[in-house]
Amino acid sequence: MNSKEQARANELVDLINKHRAAYYQSNTSLISDAEYDSLMRELEKLEAKYPQLITGDSPTQSVGGEASQTFQPSVHLEKMMSLDNVFSMEELDTWLDKAGGGPFLCELKIDGLAINLRYEKGKLVSAATRGDGTVGEDVTRNVMTVKGIPHQLSSKAIPDVVEIRGEVFYALEDFAKLNKSLIDQGKAPFANPRNSASGSLRQKDSSVTASRPLQMIVHGVGALKDDSVKAQSDLYQQLKTWGLPTSSRYKVYKTAKEVKGYIQDFEAKRHTLEHEIDGVVVKVDEFSKQQSLGFTSRAPRWAIAYKYPPEQVNTKLLDIKVSIGRTGRATPYAVLDPIRVAGSEIEFATLHNQEVVAAKGILIGDTVVLRKAGDVIPEILGPVVALRDGSEKKFAMPKKCPECQSLLAPAQDGDVDLRCPNARSCPAQLRERIAYIGSRSALDIEALGFVTAVALTQPVEPKDPPVKSEADLFTLTLEKLLPIKSRVVDADTGAAKLDAKGEEKVVEYF
Repeated sequence: MNSKEQARANELVDLINKHRAAYYQSNTSLISDAEYDSLMRELEKLEAKYPQLITGDSPTQSVGGEASQTFQPSVHLEKMMSLDNVFSMEELDTWLDKAGGGPFLCELKIDGLAINLRYEKGKLVSAATRGDGTVGEDVTRNVMTVKGIPHQLSSKAIPDVVEIRGEVFYALEDFAKLNKSLIDQGKAPFANPRNSASGSLRQKDSSVTASRPLQMIVHGVGALKDDSVKAQSDLYQQLKTWGLPTSSRYKVYKTAKEVKGYIQDFEAKRHTLEHEIDGVVVKVDEFSKQQSLGFTSRAPRWAIAYKYPPEQVNTKLLDIKVSIGRTGRATPYAVLDPIRVAGSEIEFATLHNQEVVAAKGILIGDTVVLRKAGDVIPEILGPVVALRDGSEKKFAMPKKCPECQSLLAPAQDGDVDLRCPNARSCPAQLRERIAYIGSRSALDIEALGFVTAVALTQPVEPKDPPVKSEADLFTLTLEKLLPIKSRVVDADTGAAKLDAKGEEKVVEYF
């Protein structure tokens, strides 16, 4: 092992833990599922090759992330594990061989929020998110409002204490209605159904959760003292008799060929389902075999998640514009013909810098291949050259900052990125710094994000913005906030959202 491998392992640990914190504590996905999985696999390979690299805070040794401080902590009676992933049939074959043969239970991997329900003498007494696997967030009051989750189990033959694990999610139709309602109110829509389920269940006001049509499907148990149930499939039948919502789509198979057929079948029709899935979970069905296979520190050896590849679609590249970040970095981004991909409607995609634009070979007006791995960050893979008609135009990086007109230049010779040097007076840099101050990496101010930063620093009304420097944040008054009218903007690029007439949307922000 050399110093580079040590440094890379440390970098991966820090990076993955950062993304975990963003997702589990802030309902925010900073990178796509595919990018996250790639980072995890790289770290797992490094640690497998050099076990001395494994540290106590390595994400390979833990489940999920720490619970946020918004809710009271709730300790699970039994650890809430995660799942290991495979991404190809070859990797699945390896796992199936290690599992030692069937029968196997196959079920859909719903893209939602994992929840632990605790029943005592049949009565629902607590509900918690996964958290770090040992301690989650107590969301009992909110879960009590979710239709389909029984407050009292319906059978008399119920253990004194049982933990039920499942996934809370939105049906696609309900998710679309929720986002339309938020947009109509001038609020930012959710990026995807998973984020919306997480955000809806983590509301401080349980009446907000009650107004949202969340659903749940159970997929296992934690603490349970009942030796009469011998298999996962038998457990599902028992949970159903207790009145719990179970899936009707799970199947039990004896052979690897049948397991693969199930995976391929649902990959082909995943977009016809009423909810989003990002793969299939395969479990050894018999509990005796599960017990002999055991667990790693973070996942059962008797279950695996087969993850479907990132979804790709074609759409039109309407324009390439440039945004300015808090350090002055100029970043080109694609303006796309809006299209739904992996559960979200996409209008914009970052292009990083001019060299990336050139390397991808894309022209303004191209039909491009867009990929989105079921999360937040969409990526343009390249153009569909065969569809060009000669009207396409080459992108040229602007020479001036689009917001303050200062000349763009590299910070030092050889830099690929261009930057705006006007750090104190560029409105874009101020806006981004204000948003950063509100982030978890800085002062962690609730509701002070990018959209709020736009309203404070660049309002449509009043003409004289209430925040002209970072210091102005700390002298804000209600009288300064109430008159603000602001543009509705894209939180990633800052681009203005348009209404049905093609005009910028303006709302009374506060």
